[in-house]
Amino acid sequence: MTQSPEIRPFRFGVLAGRAADVAQWEELSRRREEQGYGSLLVPDHLNREWGPLVALTLAARATRTIAVGPLMLGAALRQPSVLYKELATLGLVAPGRLEIGVGAGWLASDFSRAGVVMASGGDRVHQAVEAVTVLRRLWEEGSVSFEGRTQRVLDAVGEPRPGPARWTMGGGGPRMLRAAAELADIVSFSARLSSGSKDNRFGPSALAAEFDRRVRWVRQARPGAAAPEFQCLLFAASICASSTRYAERVLTHMFGLPPAEALDSPLALAGSVAEVCERLEERRQRYGISYWVLPAAQADAFAPVVERLAGK
Repeated sequence: MTQSPEIRPFRFGVLAGRAADVAQWEELSRRREEQGYGSLLVPDHLNREWGPLVALTLAARATRTIAVGPLMLGAALRQPSVLYKELATLGLVAPGRLEIGVGAGWLASDFSRAGVVMASGGDRVHQAVEAVTVLRRLWEEGSVSFEGRTQRVLDAVGEPRPGPARWTMGGGGPRMLRAAAELADIVSFSARLSSGSKDNRFGPSALAAEFDRRVRWVRQARPGAAAPEFQCLLFAASICASSTRYAERVLTHMFGLPPAEALDSPLALAGSVAEVCERLEERRQRYGISYWVLPAAQADAFAPVVERLAGK
């Protein structure tokens, strides 16, 4: 077990992909802000979710303080210089509130639906690293020429000029997490989603001990430097009377693990408000994870947890 040398205040986000219509989306965005959530994040998948950048623009226009951003944009689905234009324009709509997540992509159907060949895991990580390198240089320097293994950019122009943004990268494997430690402001910890589909084969990599290893990889990649903010997207969350029953009824199937091991995973969070707050305190101490992202369907139920812990 590891212990965090640095304790950050709790912060909470919501991952939401769509609503019934634009009016409901804007109302939900305002509600999350009023409830004290620190961020509203949108996934990037080619199924029923809305387009992330337009959805985030709508959310930014409807709110004043909550951070907005994609979690995560698939690096293989967009050229970074083209993506920069959209992100920088969003940055003008939400000055100082943009969190930009860029990942390697893991869902095979996203690639097939986009007509893009899904490369090996290592090649996808390399592509994400080069994409973030180009994006950050455009953001911070205003222009860039870059030639790497997956990206070749000549005289790209970083216009418009937005304000500061925070960058998120992460995953479950050592290459992606070490890259995130070097390039990102926020490191997002997850399981290894190497099956390419939404199934429970990730289960063994969701064990608590595996997250101890992931935290060590990140800390070892930044010796002597302040750690980035640590984030975790919850796969399953519930405010309920019995966390044991929830684990037996839901988590065992979802994670493919025995109930106690599934409930102990940082990707699951269940129990009464008091029990959940205690678990989060323990996990922050153990892993250093202070930034927790909830599925949209659980945002209202977890509002009392946010009220108790956010900023503390």
